[in-house]
Amino acid sequence: MICEMCGSDVPRTKLVMVEGAAVSSCPKCEKFASSGAVKTKEGKVMLPSVADRLGNRERRMRHKDVLTRGEKELVDDYPQRVRKGRQKTGMSQDDLAKSLNEKKSIIVKVENGDIRPTDKLVTRLERALDITLKEYLEIDDGDGPKQQSSKGMTLGDFIKTK
Repeated sequence: MICEMCGSDVPRTKLVMVEGAAVSSCPKCEKFASSGAVKTKEGKVMLPSVADRLGNRERRMRHKDVLTRGEKELVDDYPQRVRKGRQKTGMSQDDLAKSLNEKKSIIVKVENGDIRPTDKLVTRLERALDITLKEYLEIDDGDGPKQQSSKGMTLGDFIKTK
């Protein structure tokens, strides 16, 4: 292989960026490179920072289907799960608060259901108490049987009977 910078014949070259141009260089000439080059799926050569930005943009613009399982959600009975998990480990609320580096009042409010814990606190609680607080929620597709409300007779019902 031939180095595109010095013209010497070398066993291997590396694709690098020099002044915005992608060139194949030998190990001796690599020191003149501003950065390494990245080849994309399409075969284009570009700076790593540009490739990163384009990759991030592609991930952001990707269509997300709301009906597929995406993120886990906090379960409705999280206060009971936290309390049972704490009691199962034999810890007091004060001990749990100290182990999580939180205030005791936060633990009390979580167990009473007065506040929803942050994602960071949920992760720490799950790890400390060996419980699960986040699960995939079931999506109701609306195909189930519909319940009729029994509110008594309405004005419309009265008109229909006449």
